[in-house]
Amino acid sequence: MSQKAILFIPDISGFTEFVHHTSITHSQHIISELLELLLDSNIMNLELAEIEGDALFLYKLEDDFDVSKIEQQIENMYVAFHTHLKRYELQRICQCGACTSAYNLKLKFVVHYGDIEFLKVKETKKPYGSPVIQVHRLLKNDVPIKEYALLTESVKPIDGNSDEVLTSSYDFGDITFSYSALEHLKAKLPEIKAIPDNVPKHKLYDETEIINLPINDLYEVISNFDYRLLWTKGIDKLEYEKNKVNRVGEKHQCLLNDSNEVTQTTVTKNVKPQQLVYGESTTDVPFTKRFNSYFVLEEVEEGRTKLNIEAFADFKPFGILMKPLLKSKLSKNISESMKELVLLIDSGFMLEEANKSE
Repeated sequence: MSQKAILFIPDISGFTEFVHHTSITHSQHIISELLELLLDSNIMNLELAEIEGDALFLYKLEDDFDVSKIEQQIENMYVAFHTHLKRYELQRICQCGACTSAYNLKLKFVVHYGDIEFLKVKETKKPYGSPVIQVHRLLKNDVPIKEYALLTESVKPIDGNSDEVLTSSYDFGDITFSYSALEHLKAKLPEIKAIPDNVPKHKLYDETEIINLPINDLYEVISNFDYRLLWTKGIDKLEYEKNKVNRVGEKHQCLLNDSNEVTQTTVTKNVKPQQLVYGESTTDVPFTKRFNSYFVLEEVEEGRTKLNIEAFADFKPFGILMKPLLKSKLSKNISESMKELVLLIDSGFMLEEANKSE
């Protein structure tokens, strides 16, 4: 038995094909985050039929509908999408192709209406029928802009007040639709302030090592928690949100020596233009108000990177008396971790192999 339904597809575009493995992994994570964000912005209670690569296929059974609500749904998703990209650009720490070009991502919408049926397989059901085929074909069209809302004539009747109108020919015949640009909605994006990169006052540690790995690969090994236990001494367990690219403000928990839990927040600081920096901050180190560690990377020649590890702290009252002891423990732990990192890289460690083994 057929039922009338709104068919709604938000589609993300803009990533080029990345050859570098880090870029491929990070582009997948970024798209996953954005698709989840679009689902969280679903104010019409649309049902998810399927995730289709960089797009969502949503629907809602509806005998009658208000097109203004569809337009409001589009606006909500668009503003949420670009707010996230704006925030991501300010909080980004990675310099791979995917992360540095994420702000170029675009969002378009295709909306159709018609009679559908359902294909049921065990506990799941999926819409099918001519309108389902049509809405997917409409993703390929002659609209001359990259970000737009395309509404077929069945959703928004064509009249003198319609937006731009096109009629396109497909294998199922001709179909007429209107489309409207979305770029002007960026004026509704909230102001997002850059996260401060202030460094604690007291320097506790500073050591440099040359690592036989390209700068972007080494940065991935250091900033990606999936690799942290392979080389960091003293950490027995890590809890963090997987399938998400690490960036400023992200938190993770470390279990030290099977007993002490430490919550770390990803931070950054100003460095020279040719350098990359990854930092972590915590308030869980005894006698300190705040403890920050930074990894500063700089390419010295192709395939080799200078790694400088620095640590700083602001102390609680009288905590400064513990500075020598803290420096001593810190020197031992970081030196051991640095040796483990060098051994890991010199053993032939490769990101592609590590990714395959996960």
